[in-house]
Amino acid sequence: MFWQGLSEEHSRQLSEHGFESIKRRQALRYFTWRWKWSATFRSEQLRYLLSHRHPGEWVHAWRSNDLSGDEWGDLEWSKLERHFYCFAVRLLWAYAEDHGDREVLDLPEPLTGGPIPVHEAGRLISQDLANSSIEVEAMRRALDGQPPRSILEVGAGYGRTAYSLLGIFPDATYTIIDIEPAISISRWYLTQLFDEDRLRFLAPTEVDQIDDHSVDLAVSISSLQEMTADQVAKYLQLFDRVACGGAVFLKQWKSWRNDQDDVTMRFEEYPIPRRWLPRFVERAPVQTRFVQAAYVVPS
Repeated sequence: MFWQGLSEEHSRQLSEHGFESIKRRQALRYFTWRWKWSATFRSEQLRYLLSHRHPGEWVHAWRSNDLSGDEWGDLEWSKLERHFYCFAVRLLWAYAEDHGDREVLDLPEPLTGGPIPVHEAGRLISQDLANSSIEVEAMRRALDGQPPRSILEVGAGYGRTAYSLLGIFPDATYTIIDIEPAISISRWYLTQLFDEDRLRFLAPTEVDQIDDHSVDLAVSISSLQEMTADQVAKYLQLFDRVACGGAVFLKQWKSWRNDQDDVTMRFEEYPIPRRWLPRFVERAPVQTRFVQAAYVVPS
């Protein structure tokens, strides 16, 4: 029921606004966070960033912005909310420059999909690139320095993680497993940025098309906790089958309640295969209510 409702909502948005504004609409229900001034002190992300950046950086991040230009388009946010969003993204970017993957931060933020206009040092930046750089730094630890040739992601959103990994690993191919309309969104986005022969898009019913031992890196970011326990177990079994000899990276809510399906998923209860070798299981930085973990899957 949860995914059915989310899919229906995104389908309505696509019918009204098209794909050109997915970073301003659908992305806000994936992993792009909309910070509001009224919720400042309830945001663990803002508290984390403020406590991990020098007050001088707070002042720098709060400087004036162009909040009324055409770039903001149809975003119906107040000027205060726009200003505060820029402030938060700049703080996140500063944190990522110290703790994230430099190659990811050096990638340009594509204009495809209508990114929210936040600028730093004369360039367009985004929280998606910043978060992806922090996650990729963790993935590199999981890979032990070996570049992946084949990557699999379950629940890719509009394709933010795929963009970063395909951008820094030019020889890699990427398979996405997702449902509609998310899979059409990521297909639209990524095929405009990369050669189609590097990409494969599969529905959950098509996972048998993935060969055993064919994946170097399997990824799930904020997608498993929204499933039933049986579905989570099946995807972990899939990773076990296809990523033999490779690595698995998970970043999920520590505990997440799905009221629509009357399910509470806790990371500690995930049926991680016993044969997987953990590289790390730790609290995620910035999104501190998440757990990030990496495992080596023995051949």
